[in-house]
Amino acid sequence: MIVYLKRSFVAAVMLVAATWSARAQSAAPVSMDVEFSSALHQEGAKLKLYREWPKRALIDTGSLDNQRKFTFHVSDSLPAVFTLSARKPFMDQTIILDKGICRVVLNADSQLTVSGGEKQAILEAYLKMMKPMEKDWAATGNKYMKAANLEEKLLAEKENQIQAEKVQSVRLAFVKKNANNIIGQWLAHTNINLWREKDLAVLKEIFYATRKNNVVSDEIEQKLLLAQANRFIGKKAPLFTLLSLQGDTVSLAQLLKNNKFVLLDFWASWCTPCRATNRNIAPIYADLKKKGIEIVSVSVDENKDLWKKAILADAIPWVQLIAPTAMKSKAVLNYQVKTLPATFLINQDGIVVKQNLELKDLESMLKNGL
Repeated sequence: MIVYLKRSFVAAVMLVAATWSARAQSAAPVSMDVEFSSALHQEGAKLKLYREWPKRALIDTGSLDNQRKFTFHVSDSLPAVFTLSARKPFMDQTIILDKGICRVVLNADSQLTVSGGEKQAILEAYLKMMKPMEKDWAATGNKYMKAANLEEKLLAEKENQIQAEKVQSVRLAFVKKNANNIIGQWLAHTNINLWREKDLAVLKEIFYATRKNNVVSDEIEQKLLLAQANRFIGKKAPLFTLLSLQGDTVSLAQLLKNNKFVLLDFWASWCTPCRATNRNIAPIYADLKKKGIEIVSVSVDENKDLWKKAILADAIPWVQLIAPTAMKSKAVLNYQVKTLPATFLINQDGIVVKQNLELKDLESMLKNGL
C-alpha cells in the first residue's frame, strides 16, 4: 500500500510537471516576421505595430524603404492579436499572428490583402462572409436617414431591424464556433458594445468553461451586470404625477388602483420605433383594456405641438402624459430611461413584473394570460 501511494504521488508530480511544461512551452515566445508593402504610401512613411489585446501596447515602429516595404521582427507568445498602423493614407489593420510569415499588401486600388497563419485565414474568411451582410445593413440605415416621411421611415426601420438581426445572429454563431480559440474571444470583445443583453447571456455560457483562462468572460460579465442594474423587474415602480394631453393631472398611483396592470411606456414623436409600436398596439388596446391592462404613455418630447400631432397621426387611444423637462424629468430619470421606447408592466401592488415588452409579448398575454 505504501509503495502504491508513493508511485501514485510520483505519477501525480510527473503529470503536473508535464502539464506545466506543456503550458510553459505554449506560452514561450515565438519569432516571426510581419512583411508590409504599399503602393499608396511614400518612401519613409511611418509604421507602428501594436499588440492589440487584451491591452494595447506599442511593440515596434518602422519606415518604408525605397521599395516601399518594411519587415517587423516579432517575438511573442502566439497566437495573438496585433494591429499594423500607418498614416497618409490612414491604415489600421488587425492581424492575428500565428505560425509562418504574415504578409500585408496594400494595392494601388486601395485593396488590402493579408496572408498568414491558419487563424488569420479564418478571420479573413469571416470578414469576407460578413461584408455583404454589413453592406445591406448599412444600406437600410441610409434608407432610413434619407426617408422623406414617417411612412418611409417606418418601413426602413423594419428592414433595418431584419438586417441587424441577421448580422448579429451570424456573428454570434461564428463566435460560438470559434470559442475555443483567440478569434472567438477577439470578436466577442470587439463587438462588446453591439451585443444585446440576450446575446451577452449566450456569450457568457459559451465562454463559461474557459472563464479562468480567457480574457473576455469578465468583460461580458461586466456588461451583463450593467444591463441588469437597469432592470426594474421585482422592484417597486417609482410613482409620479404628470399633465395629460387634455391638461389634467394624472397619477400613476391612481391608474394602478383602478387597473390590474399598467403598461408604462416612455416614447417621443421623433422616435420611429416608438411610432411603430404605437400603431401596432392601437388595434389590440381594447382587448388589453378588457383584460384589466391599462396603458399610459409618457412623452419626452420638447416640442408639445409635435407630440400632439403624433398622437393624432397614430390614433393613440390610451392615456397620454408629457414629461415637463423631457429626458431630464424626474420620472424619466427615476426609471433610468436611456433608450426609447422603454416599457414597464406594473401590477396593482406597484411592482414591475415585466420590462421592455414587445408586441409579441402583449399578444401572448392576450392569448395565454400573464
